Amino acid sequence: MATLDDMSETERERSASGWTLNRELLNVGAVIVAAGIAHLVMGLIGHGRHGPVTLLLLGGVLVAAALGHRFYEERRHRPEPAAECVRCGETAGS
Repeated sequence: MATLDDMSETERERSASGWTLNRELLNVGAVIVAAGIAHLVMGLIGHGRHGPVTLLLLGGVLVAAALGHRFYEERRHRPEPAAECVRCGETAGS
């Protein structure tokens, strides 16, 4: 592994920015694999007798699950309202 002293200015900037050829190739490969899987699933399900309806229902279920998860996470991480204002000594809701 090269040390910072052995690296050129361009190599240091590239390393600091996080861009690498390996990372880009991995990202492109992942997109191609995902597209291939999507094509396979759509071809298998979509060409059946009830394929279009099944795809619409599956898409609806996925959207509902994503929205439900988002709602759950927002509620889970929402801070509790203070029962009493420390500075003024008032209680919440009064």
